[in-house]
Amino acid sequence: MLYLWFAGCLFLGTYNTAQELNIGLLIQPQLFAFFTLANILQVYWHGYKWSIARVGTAAALLCGGYVGISIGVWKAEKLTIENHHDAATTFLGVLPAILIAVGFFPQFYVSFKQRSMEMANLFLALDAMGGVFSTISLVFGRTFDYVASITYLVVVLFDIVLALMKLYFYVRGTQGAVARTATSTPRESTSDKSSHTPPFAADAQDAERSPA
Repeated sequence: MLYLWFAGCLFLGTYNTAQELNIGLLIQPQLFAFFTLANILQVYWHGYKWSIARVGTAAALLCGGYVGISIGVWKAEKLTIENHHDAATTFLGVLPAILIAVGFFPQFYVSFKQRSMEMANLFLALDAMGGVFSTISLVFGRTFDYVASITYLVVVLFDIVLALMKLYFYVRGTQGAVARTATSTPRESTSDKSSHTPPFAADAQDAERSPA
């Protein structure tokens, strides 16, 4: 999920730069890539228990790869625009939308499996608002870039789907059930305790039933 979003930011940033969109749309993919990278490194640090040196090395490699590939893709997109290869330009513009959209599906799978959607409301709201305002900002450009708008509208659409899923699981009473189960301590019920007969009681009952 995070790697797909990271790659999607790369292609979205290069497309917006090649198309010379407004400054806000040039900065936005880079900020999203930065926060995505921060989440990836947190997974390495907290999830995989990597050392600080190993996390730093991974960060350097990811940043270096991001910058190098961005420059190469940007030059390729400039060539497609100058040579009027509209199909290639459109593909490179739609590619980030595909990557980001596919990146949502692991979250869908986990949510359906756990019957809960453990994603912060604030994140969903900010992410959706970012897509909405980015689309609106395209209106004030020289021409409305329909290809760029696909990525932003995809983000808004999938954020709405996630919000509806969270509401559905909340109504069903399963929202947060996994977290509650993980933090709760199982206790033996009174009925289960009463069903067990102590050994000395069983011996006494056998003695009473046995003939003298």
